[in-house]
Parts: sequence; structure tokens; C-alpha cells
Amino acid sequence: MTQRGSNRDYVYNTVKDSILNMRLKPGMLISEKEISERLQVSRTPTREAFIKLAEEELIVIYPQKGSFVSLIDMAQVEEARFVRENMEVAVLKIACRSFSEKDLLDLEALISQQVIYAGHDSYEKMHELDEEFHRAIFYKCGKARTWNVIQQMLGHYKRFRNLLLEVYFDWETIILQHTRIVEYIRRRDFDMAERELRIHVKSRFEKDELLKKYPNYFKESAERSMQL
Repeated sequence: MTQRGSNRDYVYNTVKDSILNMRLKPGMLISEKEISERLQVSRTPTREAFIKLAEEELIVIYPQKGSFVSLIDMAQVEEARFVRENMEVAVLKIACRSFSEKDLLDLEALISQQVIYAGHDSYEKMHELDEEFHRAIFYKCGKARTWNVIQQMLGHYKRFRNLLLEVYFDWETIILQHTRIVEYIRRRDFDMAERELRIHVKSRFEKDELLKKYPNYFKESAERSMQL
């Protein structure tokens, strides 16, 4: 890999992480020059990273105006949730047939870490461990490429989810749901595992309060304002 390619990926990953974890807020102006200086890379790989982020609809580039973090699009959130939920159910079916005791212990170790960090109100680390729990199921089922493909369409969904968990978090319930999913996999009870997973995914999907609390973060709210 070339140095420019390495720098482009570094900028891309750093800025994307800040967008997904809401350190860069929807609608915020972001400057290539400022990012280049802060990350100590040249403008060319930074511009290439911005183009890649624009292709994923995480930023919007307006000629002569600048680059802005995209507003959260609820249509994309809902479609991504649909895809992730149904793919996770399909992978869960494999897990119920094939997981070894070691696989289950690995998942339980992740849950133990979640309990520790939940007690310290470490929200970003909890988001990371929550994601790792679901990723581990895909990887242990031999579906790493499927997981990686799904990630490309989850940008708006992840921002919505992270914002929801910061404002209306209920880590105790989330950890309990993870624990139940592992127990149902251990019992080879796919029907109950599927039921718990669908409850788990849908329990994070209340949107009306967020649209009211943060109207400037959402594309739908901005479009309604323009029509008034």
C-alpha cells in the first residue's frame, strides 16, 4: 500500500468514526484544510477520503460552499435496520446449529465486559462492545464478508442508534437480551433466539422523541421546515 493510500485510509477511518459516534454532528461544516492539519496529512489523501465518505452518504460536498456531515436520513435508517435484522436472524440460525461451548464462552466474555463498562457509564465503549457481540456471531458462523458488506450501508443507522443509546440508553436491558440470546443458542432453540433478537433490534428503534429533540440532525425535519 502506498503512503498516500495509507494516509487516505487513516483520514477516512478517523473521520468516519467521528461521524458515526456523533463527535461530528449532522449538518456540521467540516474542512479539508482543518482535517489535514489536525491529522498531519496532505490535502490530496484528505480529499480522496472525503470523496469516499460522500459516496457512502456520510458527508455532502457542495462546490464553492464546502463539505458538511450529512443529515440522518430515516429512510436509510429503516432500510438498514431491515437488512441487518433479517441477516442477523439468518446467521443466528447457523449459530444455533453449530456453536461450540468455546464460541458461547467467548460471547459470554464480551457480555462480562459490557457489564463492567455499563457500571462506569462508558457509553462509547459500550457501543463498541455491543457491536463486537453481533460481529462475533457473524464471524464465528463464517460470515465475515457478509458482516463487512452490511457495514457499508449502516452509516445512517449507526448514527441514529448511537444517538438513541446516548439519550435513552437502557444498557441493563440490552445486556439481558444479549445474555438470553446466548442461552437460547446454547439450548439450540432457534425460535426463542430469533424472538429475542427481533425484540432486541426493535427495542432500539423509537424515533419520534429523537426527531423532536434533535430536529436539526434529521433530513426529514429539515425538509418539512423548508416546506413551511
